[in-house]
Amino acid sequence: MNQHKATIHDVARIAGVSRATVSRYLNGHRWVSKDASAKIKEAIAQTHYVANTHARALVTGLAGSVAFLLGEPQKLLFEDPNFAILLRAVANELGKRDTSFLLMTTDNKDEERRNLAYLQAGHVDGVIQVAWHQDSSEMIAALVAAKIPTVVAEHPADETLPVGYVHVEDYGSARKACEYLIDRGAQHLAMIAGPEGPSGTRDRINGFLDTVQSRLSDTHHADQFIVHGDYSSASGEQAMATLLDAHPDTDAVFVSSDAMAVGAMKTLRARELSVPDDVQIVGFDDSAAAMLADPALTTVRQPFEEIGKHLVDQLMRIIGGEQAIGVTLPCELVVRDTTK
Repeated sequence: MNQHKATIHDVARIAGVSRATVSRYLNGHRWVSKDASAKIKEAIAQTHYVANTHARALVTGLAGSVAFLLGEPQKLLFEDPNFAILLRAVANELGKRDTSFLLMTTDNKDEERRNLAYLQAGHVDGVIQVAWHQDSSEMIAALVAAKIPTVVAEHPADETLPVGYVHVEDYGSARKACEYLIDRGAQHLAMIAGPEGPSGTRDRINGFLDTVQSRLSDTHHADQFIVHGDYSSASGEQAMATLLDAHPDTDAVFVSSDAMAVGAMKTLRARELSVPDDVQIVGFDDSAAAMLADPALTTVRQPFEEIGKHLVDQLMRIIGGEQAIGVTLPCELVVRDTTK
């Protein structure tokens, strides 16, 4: 059996081009014609050539990988399905660019410090930071101070930081959801919000408050109709119980995640309240839980595939020397059976 490991010289010989041309192709396709690129690609497939990433890093100064930094406890990666959806979208997009990724999670301050030290050592070219359950401003500031190209999946609290960001139109989406409930007869509208701190929670709360104050006659102490959860079904169950105990006349709830909405519906069933006849529900995400809910959940769809594409695209542009920008993506209200 031939154990010869293909080299860049083999690829160049079979493709009929110079070694320098193959090297330019491997380091970003710069100044390589389409015809030569096609021949090199075919030669690589024929020889099963694998590039020496260490050697490439010495030439380009790039590691050829990025970090997906989940600024959350590791358990949430498995408890919140949206992380897995976004992770898959990012991985697919990086794969198209022949870039590897490293998944990092943060369970405590010591782990956060270890993660930062690893990133500062140059093992990756950039970072995609995701933290939907807690404030990530300290880590973002640390990444900026270390001059690590960074894109975050939220609207950063400090807009002066040179980081890219991709987020959805949380404020407008919350208004759309709440207006839909009011248009269908809701008079006593409440909200189950996400964890305090992240920008998405603040924007959705503001959308709720502004809608209540502009559309309903009883707007006194609207903030008292807001209860926070942690995006889990159990927290939605508890939050719904808290709302009903304090405001038994609640007839509609805007919930900041589908998982919490499913929990809220469980509490309503336990108290023999019908959805949507007694209480209407609108969730957020359009996850698998929305379709599996009984009744099927009216919800706000987040475009996770698009979010993943924009996160990767922005990061690659920043790594390439371009200025960081922000992208805001629209959401869509998906009407099902939990509203009238």
